[in-house]
Amino acid sequence: MDTKLKNYHKLTAVIVALVILLPSLAMMIIRPHYIRQQNKQENLSFTESGLLNQLVENCYVLYGEELQSKNNNTLSAYDVFFSTGETKTAESTSSETTDSQDYTDIDSVVYDMEEKYNDWQSDFSHLRTYLEYDVLDGESKDIIDTNRGSTEEKNSLYTALSNMRTRGVLDEDSEYAFAAIVEYNENGTVKSTSFLSQQKGAESQMLNEIAKQNPTEEFSDYYNFRRTFQKPQSRIYCFAMTNAVLPDFLESDYSYYLETGSYNGDLLVLCLALAGFVALGALLLPFVQPLQTGEEKIFHTPFEIIFVTGICAISIAESILTDPSALNTQAIYNVLTSIGTPELPATILQYTWGLFGWIALFAVVYWTVGCLRTMLTMGLKRYIKKRVLIYRIWPWLCKLCRNTYDGLLHINLKDDSNRALLKIVLINFIILGFISLMWFFGIGALVVYSIALFFLLRKYLRRIQDQYQLLLEATNELAKGNLNGTIPEDLGVFEPFREEISKIQAGFSKAVDEEVKSTKMKTDLITNVSHDLKTPLTAIITYVDLLKQEDLPEEERKRYIQILDQKANRLKILIEDLFEISKATSKTVTLNIMDIDIVSLLRQVKLELQDKIDATDLVFRWQLPEEKVILPLDSQRTYRVFENLLVNITKYAMPGTRVYVNMENTENHVKIIMKNISATELNFNPSEITERFVRGDSSRNTEGSGLGLAIAKSFTELQGGRLEVLTDADLFTVEITFLK
Repeated sequence: MDTKLKNYHKLTAVIVALVILLPSLAMMIIRPHYIRQQNKQENLSFTESGLLNQLVENCYVLYGEELQSKNNNTLSAYDVFFSTGETKTAESTSSETTDSQDYTDIDSVVYDMEEKYNDWQSDFSHLRTYLEYDVLDGESKDIIDTNRGSTEEKNSLYTALSNMRTRGVLDEDSEYAFAAIVEYNENGTVKSTSFLSQQKGAESQMLNEIAKQNPTEEFSDYYNFRRTFQKPQSRIYCFAMTNAVLPDFLESDYSYYLETGSYNGDLLVLCLALAGFVALGALLLPFVQPLQTGEEKIFHTPFEIIFVTGICAISIAESILTDPSALNTQAIYNVLTSIGTPELPATILQYTWGLFGWIALFAVVYWTVGCLRTMLTMGLKRYIKKRVLIYRIWPWLCKLCRNTYDGLLHINLKDDSNRALLKIVLINFIILGFISLMWFFGIGALVVYSIALFFLLRKYLRRIQDQYQLLLEATNELAKGNLNGTIPEDLGVFEPFREEISKIQAGFSKAVDEEVKSTKMKTDLITNVSHDLKTPLTAIITYVDLLKQEDLPEEERKRYIQILDQKANRLKILIEDLFEISKATSKTVTLNIMDIDIVSLLRQVKLELQDKIDATDLVFRWQLPEEKVILPLDSQRTYRVFENLLVNITKYAMPGTRVYVNMENTENHVKIIMKNISATELNFNPSEITERFVRGDSSRNTEGSGLGLAIAKSFTELQGGRLEVLTDADLFTVEITFLK
């Protein structure tokens, strides 16, 4: 069974090889023979070539050379063909132009005529070495110009061709492959034309029609130029190419003058027919069950690879079969013979190389059709899912495009924009790079890409406009005073402004809160100052009225005077504190900074307040460093800070409790911590207790101005320190920190 299977595999390989090899051999045999047949003289089609146009242009070049030679090369092409051969001055040309067409751009006409004449000269220079020509006077038939040598040794071409001209064909024994005669009368009108070859055709009539045409019509109409193109006058131009020169001319780079392209199309049709034969084999062989072919892995190639390979094969075949130079080129043979290789081995290698090329081409055809055949067996939908790579990566591509688009919509304006610009330029470069690989079809792809880019950019700009409108609405709400407004939608490229708007809202809210708080403080300040000033002042007025009584006992008088003294001192202290806090707040206090021992200063405050401390039931626990702690401070203001805090403790601490005064001396700072248990409930905000006229005793029944902590905080901050108030249930803590 295995042997039988192997035999079928061998048979399949042989059949496939024959399907590919036979068309390849056919092209190798038919193509060179067909080209040789087409290159023969009798099959040249002059009516379909550019030779007739070139011969008429040769007449114009010879006419121009004749007139320029007579005028010592002072004439321009415009002078030759539009000024009847006479040199025109700038004034005469300008006057003539103004009279006939004052709106014509004469400089452009002169320039275009010069360019066209240069092209005629360039083309004629290529043909001079292959053509024989005579220029005769139209009346006397004397030769004016020739490239055939001495005219005494030879008759003119006009005379030699006169008999054959009547019959319209060249004699069979003529030395010429073709000849042409163009006659102009004294007015420059075409008098007659003749084109002679081995076969009679319509070349003479075509030559006559071409000679009558205006070669400058294209730019004359464009510039609305009405002057008549002056053709040669009283001249006969004869051109001929000998049979001996024709083969060399056909092998030259200028043989396109005689190439019609007809056989190129024939070969292309032949190649397509043979490719159809190979494709038919690729389609039908898999249906022969014993051969068991068509399902090999080589036919499971993704569609994109098949498509690219097929396009490349078609392009190569088309260029070989339609390009005349490619049809006649034998590069390997020429190289091998040039280095001394004998002709037979060089010819064999050349044909072997060509055979392999055709085998490769038809093998690609077989493989391509075999791969596409699975589309019929699998079904289109399944084939797309299994064999089309773009379908597999399509979701990924869509996601990539969406992410790229969203990335462009969410460019962070705070970051460097170069990265975003490079991303856009790179994407555009990749797309245009693919388009540039499509040759001529790239123009259509570029149009499609430009239209798609327009709609994409329009959508992108509209999205940015919508996002900008959302940003404007948010700022307008903010301007109206709505500090709690939100932006629910995505702002895209303006997304960084969401955070900035939130900051503005927070800043405005804080400013409003501060303003409300400041207004409340001003109100409380007036109320508290009025209350604190009114209380001692009322007492003073009351006791002054009592002292006015004439029958007041001496003891009562002394007691009233003592009370007046106390109230006056309290009023004095209140006014002094108010003055101090005002100076501290306005920062008009002059500090006397010096190096002081803060430990000694705190001990001095303790000593001077010892009487007040002893008058309370408080137990003070002092934990101060033994060594000196030197800091650059104002001793008087620092003393006042410590004094206010300790006095505050003696007033508001719960009797019978302990008070802790600690000092921490570290490498970077010095911290003084004072802790005590409050006699009343601490139901106030610790951050507000240091404000002016704010007291823990909200009923203001106890003595105090409410400025002690405010003064302490202001003096501390003026010296670069920090004072913080902390509460924990009834525990009241003050921390003073000075940096070293």
